[in-house]
Amino acid sequence: MTGPAVDHAALANDPGRRGSLARVFQSALRAVDPGVAVATALRRDGMRLVAGRRAIGLEEIDRVLVLAFGKASVSMARAIVSILGDLPIDGIVVSNDPEDVPHLDVVRAAHPVPDETSVSAARRLTDAAATVGPRDVVLVAISGGGSALLTLPAGGLSLNDLAATTSLLLRCGASIQELNTVRKHLSAVKGGRLAGIVAGAAAVVTLVVSDVVGDDLTVIASGPMVPDHTTFAEALAVLERFDLRQVVPARVVEHLTAGAEGRVPETVNDERVFATQSIELVATAKKAAEGALERARALGWDATVASTDVTGEAREVAGRIVASASHLRPGEMLIYAGETTVTVDGDGRGGRNQELALAAALGLAGDGGVVILSAGTDGIDGVTEAAGAFADGGTVERGKDLGLDATEYLRRHDSYSYLSAVGDVIVTGPTGTNVGDLILVARSG
Repeated sequence: MTGPAVDHAALANDPGRRGSLARVFQSALRAVDPGVAVATALRRDGMRLVAGRRAIGLEEIDRVLVLAFGKASVSMARAIVSILGDLPIDGIVVSNDPEDVPHLDVVRAAHPVPDETSVSAARRLTDAAATVGPRDVVLVAISGGGSALLTLPAGGLSLNDLAATTSLLLRCGASIQELNTVRKHLSAVKGGRLAGIVAGAAAVVTLVVSDVVGDDLTVIASGPMVPDHTTFAEALAVLERFDLRQVVPARVVEHLTAGAEGRVPETVNDERVFATQSIELVATAKKAAEGALERARALGWDATVASTDVTGEAREVAGRIVASASHLRPGEMLIYAGETTVTVDGDGRGGRNQELALAAALGLAGDGGVVILSAGTDGIDGVTEAAGAFADGGTVERGKDLGLDATEYLRRHDSYSYLSAVGDVIVTGPTGTNVGDLILVARSG
């Protein structure tokens, strides 16, 4: 993987420094290439399949069933098929950017808000999972975005119920943990339920590309293959916390209330369900940051990984990053990884990375030494074409020259409109991986 390139238009305002940061970002993507990551964690040794420290005998196996879903599912599935070689293979790949994978059915589903394609894909995948027998090996490949891409409403709920609830939680700035606590309890596949469907297999191996700060397996794609210890009562509490109980569809509240009262079974946490499974975490934000660090130093930057667990409101994180940038000496770079949130109360377009960049630009106004890159490793930032954006001391001034008020655009959460107008958005297209966001902050001489 060479890594998707940053569109040249984003480099025009400052080709030297921005080009350097773009190369660092590209190296971070290479470090978490799903295909390479899978090949590191999984290998075939004759009639044994080795996953981490576990070896699975293949002599008595009828087939290997591959179930892959998430933004990195295509790359992960291709690597798995290549490793399996001539073994009998069957399975389903669910992706928002589908491409052919030998031996497997690839289906499209929607992200970040699920639609009927997500439901159809989930039904096809769970139907395939339900065919598992005691002579089958199951390989599950999970990556970020799996929660939306694999959506199967619990009994009595509709897709519209789930979509409306998801959209409201996203707009309120709910954390991924809070969002998934609710989604797991509205789902027939999340919260360990997929593991329950394939529990009768001879062996189950789950490979995970993490887009979650802290790499919590119960949160990534809403934890379909791990025990879930959150409860219906906790899901109701999330709605209360954001004053959504009277706003979400009535059937959602009824379902969660029924679960809290014991009238609907809880998510799966019986350890016996997971007895035949092993899980390998194959790519993380930390690995992306390490890849960025290596390239930055090779390019001559005095670089440091400042944090790999960045969270919080994007504009507040921007303020902290700008404060740290004020102490940088020429030639120094700070590398951050994580995932911020945006509480939307305007009608603009953008994403958390663009919001962070625009907020940072206001703090950097007039400082000609600092440049910032903030971008999603999946190449997607909100419902825009951008992966993220650059920001520097001239971002605000360039807007003024066009009659644009950066403060007003930030107030409306319309970061994309502003940053695209001044030539600061970063466009890569889908990258095939997803480990959260990367933020690079550098001061030149």
